[in-house]
Amino acid sequence: MIDDYFVINAVSHAYNLEPANIRNKPGQLLCDMLWGLHNTWSPPHARMTLEEFTSDWTVDALAQALFVEADVDVAATHTLRLDSYFGDGLAAREKTVEAATKYGFRFLAYVGVDPTAGLETCLRELDEQMAELPQAVGLKMYPAQVEPDRSWRLDDPDLAFPIIERAIEHGLKTVAIHKAAPLGPVPMNPYKIDDVDGAAGRFPEVSFEIIHAGLAFTRETSLALGRYPNVYANLEVTSLLLLKAPKMFEEIMADFLLWGGPDKIIFSDGAMFAHTQPFLEAFTEFQFSEQTLNGVGIEPLTREDKAKILGLNYARVLDLDVEAMKAKIADDQFSLARRTDPRPEPYAAWKAEFASDPAGYRR
Repeated sequence: MIDDYFVINAVSHAYNLEPANIRNKPGQLLCDMLWGLHNTWSPPHARMTLEEFTSDWTVDALAQALFVEADVDVAATHTLRLDSYFGDGLAAREKTVEAATKYGFRFLAYVGVDPTAGLETCLRELDEQMAELPQAVGLKMYPAQVEPDRSWRLDDPDLAFPIIERAIEHGLKTVAIHKAAPLGPVPMNPYKIDDVDGAAGRFPEVSFEIIHAGLAFTRETSLALGRYPNVYANLEVTSLLLLKAPKMFEEIMADFLLWGGPDKIIFSDGAMFAHTQPFLEAFTEFQFSEQTLNGVGIEPLTREDKAKILGLNYARVLDLDVEAMKAKIADDQFSLARRTDPRPEPYAAWKAEFASDPAGYRR
């Protein structure tokens, strides 16, 4: 917790960016883009070296970065299916299983499928992953793949709808769809958000998270937040703008609040791609300027608003009992470490782990 806010980071993952995992030129270009964002959008004290970044991050290091080095209470970890870019999809299914089983209540799990592989493959893999990880809460998907460029739409009744129906049958509460941020030099069209409308209207019983909301198509996203009770803006990477381009972050947040209100925004940053603590410290102090308040016609952020954005909105989406979660983690290894030791520097655990065997994490 920070300033008495219960914090849930709604997207985290332990990437595998080691050279051996990169499949092709698009994968290398995406790796370069991720490094560039990390190295220029993160504050200097919260950066990895290039060698530490382009390696196979561990779940243990991710947990330390979130729950000891930062004031995160619970995090969701996503299985990523960028199979056409990386050998293991970038964040392997096995890592999601490890996080959710080894660290219990600290991690919430998302399974992942690639709809470009075909409906039958997706349904089979979804069933397999849910059998392996029945406590999973969400489904993560990407709208496009490369070599060749190919895409699908979330409002496709013959492909997407059966996948969503199967997810609902398995009890999954939310569907997270990567939008707004094209993955390298690829067509932008699949990353538009217009296909979210059809799915959200067809399946009101499940929530839809627009991942990277506001990096592009801000007004379209805001209007979706206002029109559909089950559509949410997930701030993965967008949150880093508070540190890199605070005026842009303010404008995006103002638009979301004008149209959707404080109940429709979910905090995340994509840890450990970014380190969470600098954002949390900045956001607890963040407030809209008078120019924005008067120009957009919104009210100042209240403590209640910030509490919703930092964790309570996401808890509501997943029907989580926050007080019960607090009790479950009160005396675990991470809480004990926070009470007895000074806070480590960002990425301290990963830097130490990597230094002990760099060849083992960067092949």
